[in-house]
Amino acid sequence: MHTRKRSLLAGGLLMMVLAKAYAADATITINGKVVAKPCTVSTVSTTVDLGDLYTFNLLSAGAFSEWKSVTLSLTNCPVGTSKVTATFSGTADSSRSYYANQGAARNIALQLADSSGVNLPNGSTRVVTVNDASKAANVVLQVRAITPNGNVTQGSIQSLINVTYTYS
Repeated sequence: MHTRKRSLLAGGLLMMVLAKAYAADATITINGKVVAKPCTVSTVSTTVDLGDLYTFNLLSAGAFSEWKSVTLSLTNCPVGTSKVTATFSGTADSSRSYYANQGAARNIALQLADSSGVNLPNGSTRVVTVNDASKAANVVLQVRAITPNGNVTQGSIQSLINVTYTYS
């Protein structure tokens, strides 16, 4: 019995020494953010038809087609959402001012602009205000074909522009 008490006492002392040897402080970091609830994206996808364009109208550098309008609509914006920022992305053309044509026509690009004609190249943003009464916002844009270098060849015109919305 006496030996058993000594081994229990020795085991208890060893546990106290080990407990002290392994004591450490810990830190808990908590991250997050409060964000505005998103609006409903009413215009999920849209196609802009530029129609038939003629090569003889696009021979000189800087020549372009007529603007075609497109409106991206957002609805059901929650109370407290006052602005929507649309960020545009796609494959830039070699000038980095326009979007590359991915169709068969050569020496032609696509220009995206706001309703005032301000160019919106890859990575640009447009901020619109949410209407307090209707809880809606519209991003009004226009698109056209443009030839930075001239000498457009015949073929199809196609480009894809993605829009990412952030809310505040």
